[in-house]
Amino acid sequence: MKNLKMIALLFLVSLQSIAQAYTPVNENRILVGAFPFQNFTYDARSAALGEAGIAISPDANSALINPAKLVFLYNKETTDSIEKAKNLGLSLHYTPYYRNLIRGMNLYALNLFQAKERTAYGFGTKYFDAGSVAIYGDNRAFIKNFKSKEFSLNGFYSLKLSDKKSLSFGLKYIYSNLSARSTTRNITTKPVNAIAGDLYFYHDGRNTKKRWLNYGASLTNIGGKVSYGDYKRRTFQPTLLKLGVAQNFILGKKQNILMFTIDGNKLLVPTPSVRNIQNEVIAGRNEVNITGIGTIFQSWGTAPDGLRETMREITYSFGTEFQFREFLYARAGYYTQNKQKGDIKYFTLGLGGKFKNFGLDLSFLISNEQGQVLANTFRVSLNHLVSK
Repeated sequence: MKNLKMIALLFLVSLQSIAQAYTPVNENRILVGAFPFQNFTYDARSAALGEAGIAISPDANSALINPAKLVFLYNKETTDSIEKAKNLGLSLHYTPYYRNLIRGMNLYALNLFQAKERTAYGFGTKYFDAGSVAIYGDNRAFIKNFKSKEFSLNGFYSLKLSDKKSLSFGLKYIYSNLSARSTTRNITTKPVNAIAGDLYFYHDGRNTKKRWLNYGASLTNIGGKVSYGDYKRRTFQPTLLKLGVAQNFILGKKQNILMFTIDGNKLLVPTPSVRNIQNEVIAGRNEVNITGIGTIFQSWGTAPDGLRETMREITYSFGTEFQFREFLYARAGYYTQNKQKGDIKYFTLGLGGKFKNFGLDLSFLISNEQGQVLANTFRVSLNHLVSK
């Protein structure tokens, strides 16, 4: 990790370079937002499903990906006693990240919540440990070694709107310190503090029939633009739109369940514009004139190549899960990006198990491309759910 040169500044320098798109630093105009760790997948169940999960069945991990589902953990159709509709839950998540590229980079997450019959509320945190980073300045002069880190603290409240639908609202504080205060290419970086909001929706289609459809949506990281340094350019928070469906089938008389799910994800930040050598916009929209909230709507019309390019910016996650008697779970998935917008593709596998009030989920990422830095990434999630 100590030999890793300027890894924390690569993101910052790329932001500055995008503003000078005459130089082909980001010629495919890949979307870039601040705090990318906010959109990493932390829970092993969703990770095993190709990172899909916005519409899958509720469990203790739901506090992380869609807390609107928590109010459906127990309902009148599946609970013998109404007293069981009050539940306390805890989930822990761990991932060694980019382990094929560097050592010492890890993801952690923790969630605590209480789920009642019609409401749920809780608290969570995400922590991204980027390890010890060697900071280099102009002329590749060594500055210092620095412990790079980012984290967020969030709270949420969920409300059941009907027997099938629910909403959740969240508020979070985000802190990012990628390189402390250092200067490279006349840019002095600094720690960043920000506030953002989240919105979630879930429809629970579970009934007494042999099959049912769940669907859900989320709009996360809603907030103003931020600056990593003393230059004028400000960066958009990684506002992310997720839409997903999950089709479930009961197999046989033992309540074994087979589930198929699909998620579509769109980062709602402006597509980088094309500029000439005078830094004038010649195609697309000038990102400077778009606000942090306005990008939710305006980002759909910023791509220089129009709607075709906008649609290429959507990523897709496909997953399937087999549940054996509410005890053992086998999962597989596939994640894909458009070839011109990152071209990241990989398969995922996972297992899960429940014993009394405890649950354990594991996932493993298998890349179909040689040199993929995410290859062999594994995630571990442990949860505990108790009834009061």
